[in-house]
Amino acid sequence: MWAGGRIHNRQYIMIRLHSDSPFYPMVITTNNSYGGYVLEHRLVMAGSLNRCLKPWEIVHHKNGIKDDNRLENLQLVSDDEHKQITLLEKHIEKLELIIAKLEIENKSLLENHAI
Repeated sequence: MWAGGRIHNRQYIMIRLHSDSPFYPMVITTNNSYGGYVLEHRLVMAGSLNRCLKPWEIVHHKNGIKDDNRLENLQLVSDDEHKQITLLEKHIEKLELIIAKLEIENKSLLENHAI
């Protein structure tokens, strides 16, 4: 089921590059079935910068959707910045759950008080 060199690997999209591509140095070089492929979000960011990304540069998906590779959804960050972003996002998720529970509890209390 070849899709023109574009595959969806769990969360991420991968693009097959030809060896004459200026971005070919970014291909995944592990000994698996993804040889010759690059993660699409890294390719999009590299294209916008007009250079290959360094292996340590991380491309973060702002909205958390790993196959939303629009440039406006991507952010080039360091490993430390990415760890901070991830920790903050997890903390925000926890706070949103607490808020949702408190809103339900508040609504219930208001309804019981009105009786």
